[in-house]
Amino acid sequence: MKTLGKIVLVLIALFLSTPVHGQHTKPVYISMPSAGNLQHLPLAAAKFKGFYNEMGITNPQLVFLRGNSVNVQALVAGSVQFASAFGPSMHAMFRGEQVRILMPIFNQIPFSLVTQPEVKRLEDLKGNKIAVTFGGSTHSVLIALLTKSGISPNFAEYLNIPGDQAKAAALIQGRASAALMAPPADRQLLKEGFKRLVYVGDVFKNIPFSAMLTTAKVIQEEPDLVQRGVTAVTKALLFIRENRDGGIEMIMRHGQVDKEVAT
Repeated sequence: MKTLGKIVLVLIALFLSTPVHGQHTKPVYISMPSAGNLQHLPLAAAKFKGFYNEMGITNPQLVFLRGNSVNVQALVAGSVQFASAFGPSMHAMFRGEQVRILMPIFNQIPFSLVTQPEVKRLEDLKGNKIAVTFGGSTHSVLIALLTKSGISPNFAEYLNIPGDQAKAAALIQGRASAALMAPPADRQLLKEGFKRLVYVGDVFKNIPFSAMLTTAKVIQEEPDLVQRGVTAVTKALLFIRENRDGGIEMIMRHGQVDKEVAT
């Protein structure tokens, strides 16, 4: 968190001290994988708290597209001006796509490997079904986790189930023995007796995981909009970090969960 804090301070110096005049009245589309994922919360909180409007973006539209890769595709296609994703964005940049990282959001991997109660270790999942999102971060992170644990990636069967809510349903219905997911979706499952077998943030430490993205075209053609957007999200990030009760409220609203789960 120290590295993220330093970056936030730099962003404050660059953006919050720079006056922004006028308004951007056209719709501005901000996409993220699904409602409720904690690693994308600041982009949604910036709307809930009115920070986009405060910075002159008067018509922000949150768009939820299942899977990080789909969000990056929408960004590259020009369907949205901003997105929150990370892993697939790096692959897109390696392919030569003009994706640009504006600011980091989360500096740890917040995924948990949630399993049926009887699972006691990773090896118990051999031959079983694990819910992930193909082309998204959950699949690549799970492969990295298995590799680090000395387990062959093909020891289990993978189900392509985008979205944490759908993954949770697969566990509850018994269609999957495990699923990799982010909070707060995992909290309700734990309350119902499912098990957090691994918290990935404890295995891979201090790794930037989510970020606010745009494209080189948007930066070149609408630099004022980019400044407004980054400032609004920075304000939201600071609000969440400095206001615990307010942050919990944002999680409840973003994830449509109760206070116990959000806490």
